[in-house]
Amino acid sequence: MKKFIYLVSFIILLINLNICAQINLGLVAHYPFNGNANDESGNGRNGIVNGAVLSSDRFGNLNSAYLFDGISNFISVPNFPT
Repeated sequence: MKKFIYLVSFIILLINLNICAQINLGLVAHYPFNGNANDESGNGRNGIVNGAVLSSDRFGNLNSAYLFDGISNFISVPNFPT
């Protein structure tokens, strides 16, 4: 019975370590939209703007937001394995 309890405890520990490893990725990307759709985190996940145009943000800062037509405009980000 003791061996069974140790085994179950060990399995639970492994599951918890795996979950923590998956959740604790840190900053993956940061898009401040300061004139472009580039990733400022340093991870190189730059966005590709398709039809959207730079616009003023809600505070009136020029080129700090994107305007989409709601039909075909989008910003795509390449798929990364992480």
